Amino acid sequence: AAVAMEAGWTTTEVGRQPWIVYGVMRTEEAVNPNPGLRFGLYVVLVVYAVLTVATISVLRRMRRRRPELGASHESR
Repeated sequence: AAVAMEAGWTTTEVGRQPWIVYGVMRTEEAVNPNPGLRFGLYVVLVVYAVLTVATISVLRRMRRRRPELGASHESR
């Protein structure tokens, strides 16, 4: 189990930087200097924040409107 866990971790970490050729290019040399990347990051953060709030809101409504489990059996 420990070997499988370490092998999985190594595969994940090596796979994070597929555009960098091992031993030829450093990670800092492969960073994209495009100034428009921040806008995309902010859009993703806003979308995830909205989805989080919506999910919490829906789950709270579902909890409040949950019918009592024994109510239908007691009326018979």
